[in-house]
Amino acid sequence: MLIIDTCTHILPEYFAAERNALSSRDATFKSLFTDPNANFATSDDLIASMDASNIDISVCAGFGWTDQEVAFEANNYNITAARSHPNRLIAFCSVNPIWGDYAIKEVERCYEAGARGIGELHPNTQGILDADMANLAPLFDTAKQLDMPILMHASEPIGHTYPGKGTVTPDLLMALINAFPNNKFIFSHFGGGLPFYGLMPEIRSALKNVCFDSAAFPYLYRPEVFEVSAKAAGKEKILFASDYPLISQKKALELMSQSGLTEEESDQIKGLNASKFLKISR
Repeated sequence: MLIIDTCTHILPEYFAAERNALSSRDATFKSLFTDPNANFATSDDLIASMDASNIDISVCAGFGWTDQEVAFEANNYNITAARSHPNRLIAFCSVNPIWGDYAIKEVERCYEAGARGIGELHPNTQGILDADMANLAPLFDTAKQLDMPILMHASEPIGHTYPGKGTVTPDLLMALINAFPNNKFIFSHFGGGLPFYGLMPEIRSALKNVCFDSAAFPYLYRPEVFEVSAKAAGKEKILFASDYPLISQKKALELMSQSGLTEEESDQIKGLNASKFLKISR
């Protein structure tokens, strides 16, 4: 059985040492890593975690950077890691869509270097929520042409607060889906609850090119969220993700085993869905 973790985060080792300097330059970095106890992980840390958790493949996602140089360095690190571990790691690259031509050129550069997706995007700190859809279109069109899914942070309209939660709620995600129906999206953290609305026929139909990952679910939901989301939106729409190093990969898998899914459903969510959505040939 193939196990794919569709949302992990690794960063260059010097990012942790330069926490204060990077926080002053990048709003997303500041929102996530101001706390001195915030977790950082390198590619070596991730591989060791995967080996200990029996995970075959991990997607190395970026963050929604607001500084171009920080984005460039983080993207290069993900790409280098994936090249060093071609059978274990998949690189995503992250840019700010409202950077215009620079964002497009950076995505094209990363695609040529092996990146398979874009994200994670953080609409709050990146200003995407305040942007006109027309300003997002050039990058989103590029993503569509390159068949690169866009991984986007999502947040619940209710419940407790946490660093980086933001206000990327299901209604705003639906606005993006309706504006860009032919783009492939992965909405993180169970899409802020958007899968639950899959019981509405018009919503389920609109989600044709959308998947939802389970990143950081132990902080948000009971394990039954897998079963409920699979029934509401379709089991083919749910992707296993840990959000490592925020959540250990082993813990995420252990808690998922308490979800109430059948073995077939569990196998599909742990790897088969991601294999198909990301076109992983292994």
